[in-house]
Amino acid sequence: MNADNRGTRAADRLVEALEKQGVERIFGVPGAKIDAVYDALLDSGIVTVVCRHEQNAAFIAGAHGRLTGNPGVVVVTSGPGTANLATGLLTANTEQDPMVAICGTVPRTDRLKRTHQTMDAAALLATVTKYTAEVSDPDDVVEAVANAFRAATTEPKGAAAVAVPIDVLSAVTGHRLARRTWAPEAGPAPAWAVQQAAEMIRGAARPVLLVGLRASDPGSVAAVRELIRVTGIPVVETFQAAGTVPAELEDQYAGRVGLFRNQPGDILVSRSDVLVTVGYDAVEYDPRLWNLGGGRTVVHIDSVGAYLDNDYQPDLELRGHVASTVAALTPLLKKVPPSPGLAEARRGLAAIDDAARDASHGTRGLNPARVVLLLRDLLPEETTVACDIGSVYIYMARHFRVHEPRRLLFSNGQQTLGVALPWAMSAKLLRPGTPVVSISGDGGFLFSAQELETADRLGLDFTHIILRDNTYDMVGFQEMLKYGRKSGVQLGDYGVPELAAAFGAQGFRPGTEEEFVEAVRKALATDGRSIIDVPVDYSHNTDLGEVLSPDAFE
Repeated sequence: MNADNRGTRAADRLVEALEKQGVERIFGVPGAKIDAVYDALLDSGIVTVVCRHEQNAAFIAGAHGRLTGNPGVVVVTSGPGTANLATGLLTANTEQDPMVAICGTVPRTDRLKRTHQTMDAAALLATVTKYTAEVSDPDDVVEAVANAFRAATTEPKGAAAVAVPIDVLSAVTGHRLARRTWAPEAGPAPAWAVQQAAEMIRGAARPVLLVGLRASDPGSVAAVRELIRVTGIPVVETFQAAGTVPAELEDQYAGRVGLFRNQPGDILVSRSDVLVTVGYDAVEYDPRLWNLGGGRTVVHIDSVGAYLDNDYQPDLELRGHVASTVAALTPLLKKVPPSPGLAEARRGLAAIDDAARDASHGTRGLNPARVVLLLRDLLPEETTVACDIGSVYIYMARHFRVHEPRRLLFSNGQQTLGVALPWAMSAKLLRPGTPVVSISGDGGFLFSAQELETADRLGLDFTHIILRDNTYDMVGFQEMLKYGRKSGVQLGDYGVPELAAAFGAQGFRPGTEEEFVEAVRKALATDGRSIIDVPVDYSHNTDLGEVLSPDAFE
């Protein structure tokens, strides 16, 4: 770090370091132990977005990291301000969305006292990040920021945090950050490993690609698309790799997997003799659920080594930059014969959609699968859709098709409630000229609905759709499968149109399919925010968790 003879507040040097890292916005909630940073932000080119809750600020920052590959930044105060970040940091870290948290703490003299907002911030943050620094000297502030950005952008990417006492932020330092300090980019896997992988794949009768979250960046997606274009190898996506297969290669798409072992893609994977995992992480889909018996050759292509598991021990690992490795492998391969398994998977996907389209609505509300298919037809291809956790996310994962990466956003690592609306806000800030839709259950919506005021203040246009049944049904239907009864899942109704109006949005409460379609069309054609609250009938949701007959996997 460069030093000069001019004493400047560490808070100003910290903000200057954020600018050097390319930060354009910070998200957060102010407080007395971080106010020096907020003061310094006034003299910077960074836009300060004040949120209604630190957890939501972290969700917005994490989505910024996922959508851009550049760390989102959240700035919060001590004590509960820092503690409120935990879920957002944990979600970003597990799902490898780069973000950096700057957390104020009490003065160094109060570090061990029982006083207002004192806590062991670093100990807490270390449990939910991949890197945490607790700064005790003003000269160390910018180097901690530099290392946080480097950690956040090093594979596997994730969350990093810097805890700084208020007296350190107010002290002077001559040290400043000289340049951007992100992780250096790796090259492709070794040539011998690429050659060996090519030989394995060329010798396969039933090769399949399983594409995961670390292959969802634009460069990796482009390389994977070229590979499947050249070879014709069928592709199965994890939830966070949604959009890998473009429309022109749709015939090679075998579906999406990542929760219950009952999808056409599961059957194709189980029958493969060589499975090539590209950017796959076990947190997306536990290998004990899909790698049944381990009776296949597994080639692991990734930026990190495989996390070894009793059910995941690859025969060959190609560790290196994913896009470069796939690009090096592709010219060594050739067109594979048409796969009967792929044709079967494609028929299975069509049958699932056809059954959903033909399903009748229930006495309690609309059929949720039909609602998702209606959305698929109504939304423009360039729409970014942020999906919350709950039964809604299972239907979206199974039925909602996208053809570009990072256009359909899931939390499939921590499965965190409340992410959809903050993620939609982040998407609209980054993609202002395209439609943005978030979708949740009635439970998840109230985890973050207060940020509608933030969205109103920022002038963001998006539509949020609530599939309402007034229960925590994703828990409920799994309780039914386990115990034959439900417990602790019942919720009450609330007035969405009135709530929407209170936050400057328009609210719709359609009761029929026709009214739902009309509400979506009006929302998409109207500036501002729209909340569409549609009742759904989840009475058949136990079907979601059914496991296919073992015969299907032979």
